[in-house]
Amino acid sequence: FRHFVTLYISLWNLVGIQAFSQSENDVPVVDSSRQQVPLVVGGVEFSDDDIENMEKMSTLFGAVFYTHLLSPGDIGAREAWEGVSREIWALANYASEVPVLALSVAMCLYNYFWWGPHSLEPNTEAGRTAAELMYVAVRHAGCHDPALPPVDYFILQCNLRWRYTLMLAGEVGRHLAIHNRDILGSAIMFGRLSGFFHELGQLGHSGLIHGVSSHEVNFNADYYPASVKKQGPVWRNPLQDLPVASFLEAHYHIIRAELDAILAAGTTFETMNEQTRNAETQFGPRGDDWQTAYMFRKGQVIPEVCVHAPRTCELLRSRPEVANCTSGGSGAGFLRMAPGGRLKPHFGNAPRLSVHLGLIVPDGEIHMNVGSDSVRWQEGKVIVFDDTFIHQVVHNGVAPRYVMNMWMCHPCDPDDGKAFGEGVPDHCQGPEGMIPALGLHRLSRD
Repeated sequence: FRHFVTLYISLWNLVGIQAFSQSENDVPVVDSSRQQVPLVVGGVEFSDDDIENMEKMSTLFGAVFYTHLLSPGDIGAREAWEGVSREIWALANYASEVPVLALSVAMCLYNYFWWGPHSLEPNTEAGRTAAELMYVAVRHAGCHDPALPPVDYFILQCNLRWRYTLMLAGEVGRHLAIHNRDILGSAIMFGRLSGFFHELGQLGHSGLIHGVSSHEVNFNADYYPASVKKQGPVWRNPLQDLPVASFLEAHYHIIRAELDAILAAGTTFETMNEQTRNAETQFGPRGDDWQTAYMFRKGQVIPEVCVHAPRTCELLRSRPEVANCTSGGSGAGFLRMAPGGRLKPHFGNAPRLSVHLGLIVPDGEIHMNVGSDSVRWQEGKVIVFDDTFIHQVVHNGVAPRYVMNMWMCHPCDPDDGKAFGEGVPDHCQGPEGMIPALGLHRLSRD
């Protein structure tokens, strides 16, 4: 834990900052004459490579956040987190003057400060600042330049920079308008969103399918644009277009019975969540809003969970979409959302597809927005959706909601997640995506 406390202390020694703020309203002063001096945070020196900086800063903040999440009673962990929570605003101010840090700080604001402290509501100032810094990162990398070669566009992760810029601006504007009734603030954010969207639309490799709405941004379009265009955010005919959908519905009663047995055993689900959870960002406003019990990851069975649901695991093992899918973002298992819970707007990892089988769906307002679509789960029914679109969840129901989740290899992938001799479906036929066309490897955002 000493390393995390070192991070907390060293943030007070940011090179070039004359005075540190205690809140976002008390802005520190930056000495521009010293900006070329290396910046050291938490014993880590940052460089002129903003993607490398993003990875370093995410590691530092993530370590403090995750330690605090897992040790809520640890005073040192709490103080370290409270410290970096205050000082992120000094970093944000510094990054606005030093663009090589803009990407890092924008992602930290989004990853760890999207939700207000002790609140179910987004921190709109954090979101707004993240949007503006992400746009600084767009221009810093030259992602706005139509002459930037396509291969450089993807190597510099311009697709990520632009899509997060649009998501952040759009979701902050939406919240200000609908929930805060802040007409002026939302108009400003929607104006920024309109400008960003227009600028992105001028690029030949924007990834926009129709070019009419910021809700259409997604990451699967970089791989399989024809399928994305035909299917959209939520698939209209999942039982017809995806064989595993009807398979899951046919075996609903088996899967549901094993979940019921797990829940009847008391704390078993919480134990499975602890055994399979990853180090994570601030996904929901409360640490236990979203819990997982993964049975498979990257095609590999997780015995500690499968021992509690052996028949479900055997069913999943029989499906090539699970057992033969080795993609880094793939997996399958139970998901639980607590009443009152939220999942912030986010993108899933591409290329993949998400399949949900509703298991326990209580009464109340429970829905998921995916791109421009909104859906509600039904017990025994499957929802197939492209989680590389912006999506978020609201649960104002009366009891926990449970689904069987499958993050499967995209059906248009000719190799991964396939049975021997299996081809790709008809909806995949069309232009090749930019990433495979350029011969690039998958761009992981894990």
